[in-house]
Amino acid sequence: MDNKKKLIEKIEDAWEVLKGTKIAEEITPTSPIVKTDPTNQDTQPEPIQAKDEPQNKPEEVSPIADNAIASPQVQPETDKTVSAKEEEQEPIEQEDVKEDMPVQLPEDKKQEVEPDTTSTPSSVEVTDKDTQTQDFNNPEVRVKTSIDIDDNSFIVGMSIQGRSHIGAGTACQDFHSFTTLAPGWYLAITSDGAGSARESARGSKANCESASKLVTHLVKERKWIETNYLPSDKEWYIEIRNIFEMIQELIIRKVSTEPMDAKASGEPLKPRDFNATIILLLMTPKGMLTAHIGDGRMGYLSAANEWIPLMTPHKGDEASETVFIPNNWNRQMQVPIFTMSNAFLPDTKVIKERPKAFVLMSDGCENFTWQCTAYNKEEQKYYDPNLPFGGFLNPLIDEMNAIKECDKRVERLIDIINIGTSEARKEQDDRTLLLGVFN
Repeated sequence: MDNKKKLIEKIEDAWEVLKGTKIAEEITPTSPIVKTDPTNQDTQPEPIQAKDEPQNKPEEVSPIADNAIASPQVQPETDKTVSAKEEEQEPIEQEDVKEDMPVQLPEDKKQEVEPDTTSTPSSVEVTDKDTQTQDFNNPEVRVKTSIDIDDNSFIVGMSIQGRSHIGAGTACQDFHSFTTLAPGWYLAITSDGAGSARESARGSKANCESASKLVTHLVKERKWIETNYLPSDKEWYIEIRNIFEMIQELIIRKVSTEPMDAKASGEPLKPRDFNATIILLLMTPKGMLTAHIGDGRMGYLSAANEWIPLMTPHKGDEASETVFIPNNWNRQMQVPIFTMSNAFLPDTKVIKERPKAFVLMSDGCENFTWQCTAYNKEEQKYYDPNLPFGGFLNPLIDEMNAIKECDKRVERLIDIINIGTSEARKEQDDRTLLLGVFN
């Protein structure tokens, strides 16, 4: 316990993120983050809660995409022998998912691609004190990453504002980070702030920065780099659970002790106001260590050129329900451990294989990059197959490989994730995608 307290003290400077002094530089002037004062603060972690569903968000089952790319979501099949009434309601049968290319946006034609105006207009007029035009295809870019590891390997990522947030005038609540610990040792982290939490933008940044510092400390203290050590499943679970609990404790402790000005509501801040998920991947010369709390997706391209999922999203019974770092996931009276979506909290993996590529993303990217909806004919219900969609990810890697300049590579990634497919042009949520390619 004493060791935990010392580590928390070491990362207390990350709390500056939550106080709003650093994050203000990344948030649009239309929606500043205001400091608040947590008097009479409830310091107990809050139960699992749902993320706010963005307005006009498309249905869970994606409609048939345009000719540019097949949707990774599979529609239901039905028996051929049905009654006349049932026949009228019979869903359209879909062919197997096709490995088609995503929309190509050549450098000289990027501006020619227009969104599907039936679902997401390129601009609409909003009524406010001052009438203004909002460009729904020109989101705030909160964070972007583009790094050449060597001549053939690179990291590229972005966290951009969702269309529902543009319409509401709120900032992007996603965040991501990437750290090189040593040659062959790379740490990738993404975090998705809960739309229902007042300070989720600060929470997502604090998750990434705190986890990065704590994992870096762990690797150095245990001398994993010097010994080229890959921990066991049990060892990694214990270590990363401790780290996630330290981040949780830091949030609870600081919210209850640091003076902050109250927001317009006059209510003091609570730990749940910083609700955000976390997805983490530590790549080593011997393999990968992964962990997550909440939803989103993570996967890797194996040596056999097969895309393999690295996590099961934590989802509840209701739409958009998940769990976050400040919640009481580690205080459940269950033996041996609390689970959600049949996955442990936190859910961890040790993979004894180096990837050809890896990808981490928030759930705002999953509808066009992942097969996350399919229909079980026998049980007559939908389920989540949780399969990376090679029909999108493989062409994406090819295109990223073809661009040699870091700046152009990340700008191209933003274009593709924002307007590159029909599903991308309909997405309302914030979007984070962090891609590592090792050729």
